[in-house]
Amino acid sequence: MRHQPVLVEEVIKIFSPGSNSTLLDATIGNGGHAAAYLQAAAHGRVVGLDVDPAALQDTRKNLGDLSRRVHLINTNFAYLNDALTGGGIIASAPLPTSGSFRLTGFDHILFDLGIGSHQLDNPARGFSFQTNGPLNMQFGPAESLPDAELISLNHLARRLRHFPSAHEIVHGLTESELSQVIRHYGEERLSGRIAAAIKTAHPSTTKDLSAVITDAVPLSYRRGRIHPATRTFQALRLAANRELESLTTALPQALHLLHHGGTLAVISFHSLEDRIVKNFFKEYAILTTKQTILTRKPIRAHEAEIAKNNRSRSAKLRAIKKT
Repeated sequence: MRHQPVLVEEVIKIFSPGSNSTLLDATIGNGGHAAAYLQAAAHGRVVGLDVDPAALQDTRKNLGDLSRRVHLINTNFAYLNDALTGGGIIASAPLPTSGSFRLTGFDHILFDLGIGSHQLDNPARGFSFQTNGPLNMQFGPAESLPDAELISLNHLARRLRHFPSAHEIVHGLTESELSQVIRHYGEERLSGRIAAAIKTAHPSTTKDLSAVITDAVPLSYRRGRIHPATRTFQALRLAANRELESLTTALPQALHLLHHGGTLAVISFHSLEDRIVKNFFKEYAILTTKQTILTRKPIRAHEAEIAKNNRSRSAKLRAIKKT
């Protein structure tokens, strides 16, 4: 199933790009938002980042002729400033050549957080409890990531001498440490009993893990609004990729890279991400008085989009303008 970007019309409306506008798409994925932006900006340019090298291969293919105005970089957005300055994208002065990607900054920056359908639907990536695959859950080669919010994950990474996959988190942490990960990153109130069941059963695949979680929770919990494994899988994915930590690191860099009058927009899919974005926008708007929050309440998908793409149901769009 091809990934469908969410809130595309709303993003383009907030950005309102001019003919020569520039976009930094910090999570370009399959290029859906970038394509809409380039169609709206006749001579615009896009720099797209993604930690998943497979996604970047699809992006250039999906963009077709539009890819001539796109420069792609395989990196985690936690290091977007280093990627752009070290790669020569950000220069001290603009160059007049329309084909050049040396810029002084960006008119618009977008983060579309979360996971793509192309990743969920690939069992080998190990993201979904609905298909059977290895407990991996890493977006790409984890060569460098920010420190985790939980000390136990940092200690595990040092012991392994690499950033742990979901499988290594499940089997490398103690029961209490695993419970803390599930509670912290998944907001799972039954984290203790789930962690105990996992450490007893030693699951090695996504189906194994899903079954262990389902058996560990009460019958009433299994009949809830979401699958009982949802929050635990979210927790392991966030922990394996340091997603919250990367977002916290990236947002100040993004504001710095914006032109005056530029707009930063973030699409989040769960409360932990949205809270980080909301608090960051509020803090900077108060402390610097040089930012204007454009979305006092997050923009949500309308019913027609939700009917076509159920993933958009949980999407929240927030934006801030650098004044």
